[in-house]
Amino acid sequence: MRQRNIRFYYVASDILITAICWTVFFIYRKRFVEPSLYGVNVPLHLGLKYIEGVVCYTLLLLFINYSSGYYTSIFRRTRFEEITLTFINAFIGVTIVFFVVILDDVIVSYRSYYHSYFFLLTVQLVLTLFFRSVVTRFVKYVIAKGDISFNTLIIGRTTVIRRVLDEFRQQFPKHGHYFSGYIPVDEEIVIFEIPKVGTVDDIYRIVHTETIDDVMVLLDEQDEAMYKKIVYELNSADVNLLVNTELYSSIKRKIEIVQLFQSPLIKVSRTLLTPWQASVKKSSDIALAVLGIIISLPVGIVMAIAIKLNSKGPVFYSHERIGQYGKPFKIFKFRSMYYNAEGNGPQLSFKDDPRITPVGKFMRRLRLDEIPNLMNVIIGDMSFVGPRPERKFFIDQIVKKAPEYKRLLQFKPGVTSLGQVKFGYAGNIDEMIRRMRYDLYYLDNFSLLADFEILMRTILTVLKGKGI
Repeated sequence: MRQRNIRFYYVASDILITAICWTVFFIYRKRFVEPSLYGVNVPLHLGLKYIEGVVCYTLLLLFINYSSGYYTSIFRRTRFEEITLTFINAFIGVTIVFFVVILDDVIVSYRSYYHSYFFLLTVQLVLTLFFRSVVTRFVKYVIAKGDISFNTLIIGRTTVIRRVLDEFRQQFPKHGHYFSGYIPVDEEIVIFEIPKVGTVDDIYRIVHTETIDDVMVLLDEQDEAMYKKIVYELNSADVNLLVNTELYSSIKRKIEIVQLFQSPLIKVSRTLLTPWQASVKKSSDIALAVLGIIISLPVGIVMAIAIKLNSKGPVFYSHERIGQYGKPFKIFKFRSMYYNAEGNGPQLSFKDDPRITPVGKFMRRLRLDEIPNLMNVIIGDMSFVGPRPERKFFIDQIVKKAPEYKRLLQFKPGVTSLGQVKFGYAGNIDEMIRRMRYDLYYLDNFSLLADFEILMRTILTVLKGKGI
């Protein structure tokens, strides 16, 4: 069974839940709220207003759940995370309904507002938690049957790997792990059940080419240097990291204890943001991108005409860039250079670059060429604030001089960044490395307030016509 099918069950159950909740709330208003106001029973008619309410409320909750990332981490969530996220999303949705719908009611007493609010919140929470517990139990059952499994790369001392594989045979498949290969860090002992896939130096290549979901690291206390090297190589990989408890003192991130075999393992957090930070950032990204497209549409039309009149070639320009966890994506921009300007291969732009058209110079000064980046934000490839995405051609050169660049790939790339605000355009690899330092500082000191400040500085820079 595909993981995408499981997500469908969660979405379908949420649609059913919100429809039921709104129906119960609608009946409550007709049977209790309105009779207390008018003094007579109000006929229950599920007409157009009811249908509009169901549709709008369902879309609202689906958007909140999607923006919070609820549908993207359904297999690894703890019960506490499930309850917390459900409560937060329900609270946000019902609070919006309170200000948009409930406060518009004509009532006898202000207490009716609170009664309606808490009634809808209670119904939403109870029904959502019940339905989701049913779906979650089904998911665990599917995993226990082995219909869904997670490709796991195991790294460590071969004696420990041997023991884990023995335990694995006894417990398979209820934990959902499928060991697709191993990497030994000591003298190799032949392990017949799974293939040896390389060495520690091959980790980056393996996780990006073999579709690895989990990396299990089984080392001793004296292997701290090896552990740091492994984590460093995994900085830009979208994988779950599990390590044995002997490495506890070496771990500098948020952790969670999980019991997979006879011994506990530590699940190391791979995210730089807390769930609520990620939710707020993603929601604001989508809202601002939609608003930005609407506001910039007239300007975009004028730019498209100007580009077409100024030089031959397409209005839009797209090429492949490297996004979060090293995943490539197509970035969209207004074409600011002459057609086929990179016919001889990738080149960085620089001041007074002859490849830039007159219209392109104007657009770059005001950053109008990056308006189509808003589509990348809506698609989910980019955020408003984050390290600027680069091409693999240049990343390979940067990593040779500054390997720490891989850390930037942990974060979703941005339309603007601290590096662009503080440093600006980079005309060569050394300047790209200098700009990288600002973005690394941003990663280490992330906050939503910092995002807001970078956005404001970007706007001021653009209004001054300095470009970035």
